[in-house]
Amino acid sequence: MSNFEKVGSGYSLDLTLDEAQILINLVEQLLELLGEGDFFHHYDSSDPLAQLLAMPSEIVTPDDPVLLRLLPNAYADPEAASDFRRYTEPQLRGSKQRNLRLVREQLTVLVDENHGGVIEELDADIWLKAINDLRIALSIRLEINEESFETFEMLPDEDPQKSVYAVYFWLGWLQENLLGLLL
Repeated sequence: MSNFEKVGSGYSLDLTLDEAQILINLVEQLLELLGEGDFFHHYDSSDPLAQLLAMPSEIVTPDDPVLLRLLPNAYADPEAASDFRRYTEPQLRGSKQRNLRLVREQLTVLVDENHGGVIEELDADIWLKAINDLRIALSIRLEINEESFETFEMLPDEDPQKSVYAVYFWLGWLQENLLGLLL
């Protein structure tokens, strides 16, 4: 089973080929979700600051519940939330995309070599953020709550949701493992 380890002043991750492929698939799905859609809706040509920073005058709150959780509103007031989103969402979205891309690049090396193995000298902070975003996305799709582990255990093995729950709990193990090393 996969495991993070402290190696000197850095960290490594030992994965099987199947585990690496699962992670790549999840990362690519989340990258697609973060990158899709025209979330920049209106450019205000009369606002000199917006022109200077190539900043949109409005960014619409995402409809997808996963995106809404990953890119939350900062305020209950829709106007204040929209204004805050305008200044922060592009950077937050870009940061999440960069983290996921780095993780995908490191995983792709293992898969391209057609075997599992160890990812050496990984950036623990980036991996922790990426795993957290993947878990959040799965938790929203699965509607995770206090009873979810019992739900998972009660599902028949042939239920397709069982493997998705298993991946969610496996990501939790990875996250806990890495956090334990960091602490």
